[in-house]
Amino acid sequence: MSDLVKELLHLSDDPAISHRESRRQLIDRFVHALTEMTTVFVSDDDRQPPIPVMRLIAMIEGMTSSIADADDTTFSAIVEELALLLRTLERHRQEMARFTVH
Repeated sequence: MSDLVKELLHLSDDPAISHRESRRQLIDRFVHALTEMTTVFVSDDDRQPPIPVMRLIAMIEGMTSSIADADDTTFSAIVEELALLLRTLERHRQEMARFTVH
């Protein structure tokens, strides 16, 4: 598992935070990481991430409460998919960095 995903999955051990709130924080972390990762898709000419990626981020962001309230199986499946997406984007960014001239 990549360091980024490990870091995102590290939940707070703060007993003052409810189970639902820790789930919300996790989804918020994923949304923030996805937003940062969209720079992978930005070309020099465009400077804007592609619309489908931004729509996906907006959809996840809009569903944060629903995701946090989901049963454990559904929540786990969503987190696994988000982690897979982040790992894929991270791998793509690393591959693209090999071809970038500094």
